[in-house]
Amino acid sequence: MMVISDCFAHLNKNDKPREKFLIITSEGASGDYPGCTDMAYTKAVSDGADVLDCPVQMTKDGIPFCLGSINLVDKTTILQSPFSNITNTDPVLNIITGIFTFNLNWDEIKSLKPAISSPWSGFGLYRNPKAINDGSFVSLVDFLIYAKSATTLSGVMIRIEKADYLANQGFGVIAAVVEALRNTGYNNQTSKKVMIQSKDSSVLKEFKKRSYELVYMIDDNIRDIESATISEIKSFASSVILTKNSVFRSEDDFLVGKTDVVQKLQSSNLSVYVQRFNNEFVSQAWDFFSDSSVEINNYIVGAGIDGVITDFPRTAATYRRNRCLGYKHRSLYFSPVETGGLLQFMSRQSLPPAEPPSPILTESDVVEPPLPPVAKITPASNADASPIAQSSVVAGVLTCCLTILLADLS
Repeated sequence: MMVISDCFAHLNKNDKPREKFLIITSEGASGDYPGCTDMAYTKAVSDGADVLDCPVQMTKDGIPFCLGSINLVDKTTILQSPFSNITNTDPVLNIITGIFTFNLNWDEIKSLKPAISSPWSGFGLYRNPKAINDGSFVSLVDFLIYAKSATTLSGVMIRIEKADYLANQGFGVIAAVVEALRNTGYNNQTSKKVMIQSKDSSVLKEFKKRSYELVYMIDDNIRDIESATISEIKSFASSVILTKNSVFRSEDDFLVGKTDVVQKLQSSNLSVYVQRFNNEFVSQAWDFFSDSSVEINNYIVGAGIDGVITDFPRTAATYRRNRCLGYKHRSLYFSPVETGGLLQFMSRQSLPPAEPPSPILTESDVVEPPLPPVAKITPASNADASPIAQSSVVAGVLTCCLTILLADLS
């Protein structure tokens, strides 16, 4: 562990990358600041990210903006705001307590404070607690303008989810994304690559006629993939995102094997990105010695993936500049670990229980019906729009009544 840390002792930002792979952010540098905020994006650029990502949500007044969840409860302090009384349940999205982005106007959402989130909070791990509510949310247009001005970035990744659900609510998220790209000049420039990511093939097919890199996300752990499935994916995408467990299989955080899914996809000229890389020691398999750089090294050198999706772009950028990676004969500690290496030293009684095997991705898992047309929804009146709007109406009524009362008294 000490030796690995020493490899990084004399690095600086001017050192050239020694490995070629994309560093794609997960909601910006969301390990340091609340995701999808201006501060998270600025930190990601300064830390050496190649591609900034924006998971697109829609506001009530039709503004696309960046946020990692359609439910504002997940990513903001809305339950401590004047809007806390408009929670509702949505069985379609399997959400019990929800205040959705399309329940509020953009100005109202901008008034909320972001909240930093960590999947490891149960372990007592809190990411940068001093910055827990720092930053401001950004619209998709502002995100694109900022990314375009960042000379070190090679591109942007726009994530679109629940497009069918939003269409039924009266929101055309795909049309909003296309318009934002056009209005910010991304249709007639070549300096920045545009990547459109979705786990829905029906969404990516809507962008087939455009010169974007279409990225299909397979968010389930899989142990294999059929040839027919790969052929179907190639009909609408040029890249694929896999989970870490779809590359190195683990049980109870011990590596038990390696799949050949990456090689199968790459042999069909599909780039492979893997998510999601974190710094917290509990996020890595024990075989990686709780070291985020060892983990990245195994996926890059051992599995040969084309890019990482990470909450901490600085960690990946630092690894990529390591001078030892440029040596013809690399040190032993830069060799991939042996899958199942730790298990062989454990007694049979101490072995983790066998888990059911992950599924094989079939063609039927990928094929989807076309997206529904955007429903025509009659806009709600201002009085029903929000607690702020309601309070304005109430204040107006009270003022009117008071005026009449004073007139009668005089």
